[in-house]
Amino acid sequence: MSQNTPTSDADLIFHTIMEYQKYCYTVTQDPGKANQTFLATVTTKFTKEAFHTLRRYMGTMPDVKNAVNLLLRGQKFTDAGVTMARRALDKKKDSRERHGLLAEASRVFGMGKETAFHKACTDDYLELLKDQEVLRTKYSAVEVAPESSSVVATIASVLHYAAVNERERHRLLTDADKIAKKFRVPDKLLWHTKVRAFAETKQWGQLRALADSRAKPPIGFKPFARAAIKGKQSSSEKMRYIERVSDPEERFSLFCEATMWKRALEEAFKMKDEHRIISVKASCNTPEYQLMADQLLARLA
Repeated sequence: MSQNTPTSDADLIFHTIMEYQKYCYTVTQDPGKANQTFLATVTTKFTKEAFHTLRRYMGTMPDVKNAVNLLLRGQKFTDAGVTMARRALDKKKDSRERHGLLAEASRVFGMGKETAFHKACTDDYLELLKDQEVLRTKYSAVEVAPESSSVVATIASVLHYAAVNERERHRLLTDADKIAKKFRVPDKLLWHTKVRAFAETKQWGQLRALADSRAKPPIGFKPFARAAIKGKQSSSEKMRYIERVSDPEERFSLFCEATMWKRALEEAFKMKDEHRIISVKASCNTPEYQLMADQLLARLA
């Protein structure tokens, strides 16, 4: 309804719609035909404000089909499918009901010419829900692939569970890759998800194996280095990744983040960057490295 519509007019529109609905059911004994006549008239004869008033009212009903039927009468296939899908995602719905509503939303999206993308997304999500159920059954664990709204969350949950179930770790890692491939997860997104999951669950061996699996990871080595730094790993473990970062400015920043002041000074000196040397001197609060900074500055003078 228009924001400029006075409340009194809004009440009148709603009252008129309800009275007309009563009339339709009075003159036609068949409830189905009466409802068809009512919806057809609202969508073709009534104003847009009346249509949207009825739409909002029907949207509050327990049965979503009332609102969907109205939208379909108005050939608003996108809105009809979205209304059905949103109701399916209500947390109060059980799995069986959710699957049924999503399947119906897919059918509705299939009726429109401009809703192919919506249908594809809905079908993918339905497939994901089925795969999640298969994984939970396969590993007899509710924490594996809980019903979620994203493929990435599913992959992350499988990787997290690999830290708990070492016996099945290889199969779990393989399943995570299968999900990523099936749902066409971009390489960079998958790698970032793996780095984050391995770091959060302290699977440092798996993080190391991932970094070594390619000469040039699609996300570079910076995320690995930051994960090791945040995870308070040993200096040698941090160095394993930082030294493989190709950009000297990024290497310098990582050495500073890791409080590896000597390496940071050496990196700044290689770049002949006095400002970075001075910055390290101010940050390190260590006489040994402050003296080293002064010596490097003298060599650059």
